[in-house]
Amino acid sequence: MKTRTLRLLTLLTFLTFFLYDCKDKEADSLAPANTELSSQLDKLELATTTLQETPDVKLVPGKVESSVKTQELNSSLSTVTAGNIPASVSKAAEEVSTSLTPAEIKALNEVTPSQATKTVLNSDQVRAILSKAAADVKLQGYLSLFTAAKVDGLLDGGRTGGVTDGTSSNSAAVEKDNTDDCIARANEKFEKTKERLDDSKAKELDKINDAYNKDLERIQRNLEKCTGENSPAHFEALRQVGIKIANDALAALEKSKPFLKPGQYEYLKALINVQLLDYLAKVNQLEAAKIGTCTEIAAIAKARAEETKNSNTARVEANYNEALAKAVELRDKMIENCHNQGSGK
Repeated sequence: MKTRTLRLLTLLTFLTFFLYDCKDKEADSLAPANTELSSQLDKLELATTTLQETPDVKLVPGKVESSVKTQELNSSLSTVTAGNIPASVSKAAEEVSTSLTPAEIKALNEVTPSQATKTVLNSDQVRAILSKAAADVKLQGYLSLFTAAKVDGLLDGGRTGGVTDGTSSNSAAVEKDNTDDCIARANEKFEKTKERLDDSKAKELDKINDAYNKDLERIQRNLEKCTGENSPAHFEALRQVGIKIANDALAALEKSKPFLKPGQYEYLKALINVQLLDYLAKVNQLEAAKIGTCTEIAAIAKARAEETKNSNTARVEANYNEALAKAVELRDKMIENCHNQGSGK
């Protein structure tokens, strides 16, 4: 009896040890999922990508404006009275008298704003007078201010820099079909990490596509604006601005005529007309200048937008591939640990 009891106790002890040993091995098989490697997988994120912005390539239209001295003179003309001739008015008349010949003054005074056509502007006499006025330091300040049109957004002269794609690993399926629980847990960790990286990548690519679509919308708006600012109607409107300035100045001059000194009226009228002719000549120059059609500028802008989109996409892909390669590396190390445990190391 004692012998049977002793044998039974021995068997129970053996079974207990066997079950405990199996439990420890099972726990060990799950250990990699709770190691530092697993923790690193949990913390692995897609690196933040600093996205480049597309330069705003657009036409900045040129303009023609009255000078400060012209504005001052025209304002002063309306204040002339019997006892008050502003200094700016007297000085302007004097400067014309010493800069232009009587024949040139007479020719200018025969011009009216309504007659200031391209034919008049292209006459040899008028062109000679305008050239003389532009070279005279006394008269330069009365002439219109000219700003040429330009294409903005191309000052850097460069192209959007490319980025070399990172190398993605194709070893994501290593041991994936292995039914070993340790390996299965390692692959499970990897898949969760990859899903998180895929989601982050998709969000970054959505940002890039949204930015690209906004670029295209802005380019279309710029194209429409450019077309309007280069239409014949636009330049005709500019001419009418100059003609109105001249007509207002001539009207003020007529009212002040009884109070002016001999000769001043003729000199000032010649100055107003030379201002007008100069203004109209510069509007014609602005209209004739061709620095690129609106459609050409829009095409350049679209190309730059495409370059920026591709460059940003390459940066995101590179960061994603780098993070994915790190995830594969950690997963493979975990699987290696599983093999080591299985071999009793």
